[in-house]
Amino acid sequence: MKHFSLFVGMIFSSLALCSCGYTLRGSGSALPPDVKNIYIPQVDNNSTKLGLAIVLTDSLRDEFDSYGTISVVDNQNEADAVLKVRIVDVKDTTSAVRADSNTALQMQTTMFLTGELRRVTGPVLWRDNQIRVTQTFGADSSVVVTSSAAFAGGSISSQDLSNLSSREVSRGQEASALSALSDDASRQIYDKSIAPDF
Repeated sequence: MKHFSLFVGMIFSSLALCSCGYTLRGSGSALPPDVKNIYIPQVDNNSTKLGLAIVLTDSLRDEFDSYGTISVVDNQNEADAVLKVRIVDVKDTTSAVRADSNTALQMQTTMFLTGELRRVTGPVLWRDNQIRVTQTFGADSSVVVTSSAAFAGGSISSQDLSNLSSREVSRGQEASALSALSDDASRQIYDKSIAPDF
């Protein structure tokens, strides 16, 4: 009897979750049912970060193609809608400075973007002119957290870290931060434009 009660409770819990519209991320779409194919042209880059448009474009295409909800196509004439993204600016701010050498210890990089998903026939399906993502990274080897996921995903090993100059560390960390920013921006744009509201 105890097992039966537990089984019935599990069924009611499952039904409650289903009735609330609970679904896994990427398993549904807020788009009209006839919008199945999306074209993502190269991102416009108004910032001074060279190469960032390519990184973000690749990240967007991967993000939108990952869940099978919609397909990313290579040509606009195959698409039902077009996603246009523009990098408005990328700002770096120093959040800590070493007093004895005036060296930046931590940098915070923020990327500002706009996005618009529009049917190829013209009508706008989604638009957001105030997208913002931020990453903080160590600009000096003494403050780089080598056990962090961000560091593990980067191109610098903990063994090499001590042999690099502060400038080399900063550049490597910034490149990793920009890649992480692109991934964060892609997830945010996907969630806002495609994922259904729960």
